[in-house]
Amino acid sequence: MERDLNRVQQGRRRFCRGLVAQVALLGPLAACGDLAAPAVRKGGGAGAGKAALLLPLTGANAAIGKNMANAALLAVTGRDAGAQPPVFDTGDTAEGAAAAATAALASGAKLLMGPLRADQTPAVLAVAGQVPVITFSNDEALADAGAFVMGVTPAQSVSAMVSYARAQGLSRIAVVAKPGALADATEVAAGRLVALGGMELVAMLRRDPGESGLLAALKSAAGGEPQAVFLPDGGAALAGFAAGLAGSGVQLLGSVQWGVEDVATNPDLTGSWFAAPPPDLFLPFSDRFLAGFGEVPGIVAALGHDAALLALGLGDSGALSRKGLTRDAGFTGVLGPFRFQPDGRCQRSLSVLAVEAGQIVALAEVAGT
Repeated sequence: MERDLNRVQQGRRRFCRGLVAQVALLGPLAACGDLAAPAVRKGGGAGAGKAALLLPLTGANAAIGKNMANAALLAVTGRDAGAQPPVFDTGDTAEGAAAAATAALASGAKLLMGPLRADQTPAVLAVAGQVPVITFSNDEALADAGAFVMGVTPAQSVSAMVSYARAQGLSRIAVVAKPGALADATEVAAGRLVALGGMELVAMLRRDPGESGLLAALKSAAGGEPQAVFLPDGGAALAGFAAGLAGSGVQLLGSVQWGVEDVATNPDLTGSWFAAPPPDLFLPFSDRFLAGFGEVPGIVAALGHDAALLALGLGDSGALSRKGLTRDAGFTGVLGPFRFQPDGRCQRSLSVLAVEAGQIVALAEVAGT
């Protein structure tokens, strides 16, 4: 199914850039229109049987924390005031996150949604006891420590793109990335998926995006030219790698790191495919956020909305628990359908979008694996 997404092009850059390690700072909040401000707590006030948001409202990540809190507010618009999850300020430190979690628990929180960063999550887990913790980090390793990982992970992008490429008859895939945590996570995820059969990971190159000779190096490492190359990086790194593969005829595959700004105006990316949240769900949310708060949200802000929506549904059914979080039906938010596994990892469905003559076209939706 192909649906023309020209409106994504028309000055409405809705897709997030920069999920490499944690989050991208999305800029200061504009005026908040006539919506009520999120309930911010330093201690007390969550109420029995409630969920609480643990977000940075002070410090270097304050802008993104406030965006997440405002996105959560949109999820409960029209409900009574008690439906709004209170927000506890974590600041930028592990100590601040632990203090926020302690205050939320003391006020009766039965589900902790946050913190934002991977390095704060263990401190929250240490004080949470049996209360479930949903971290907004995209570091899957935190699931092994006991957290539910809600961030959009490298593995989810890899899963969507490898599944789609396999369905199109592409079996020899390579990965090219700049050195770092994203490259490491992508290699692990790609190796895990190709081991299931039907695909071969023929090369994994870590390179400086500005280094010349990419195509020759790729052919040497792969023992010939691969059918597809997965480029997990966005921004300047993506532009550098795409230039190095321009004219090769290799199918380029991309992750949620890719933004519309990256792809729509870059002729080297014409014909590429990349993973993204379902536009039909994300764009209406983005419109509402823009109307209410005067700016466009990113993917990380949308996590705040979907967490509040999750808490609202589980709270209404009296299921704010690990059992509720791992229900078979999963959840649907503005970032698409997702489901927590018992081990804390998240299966997330993503769309596959294509770049065609400077336009973004939706090709398919791929269920999480």
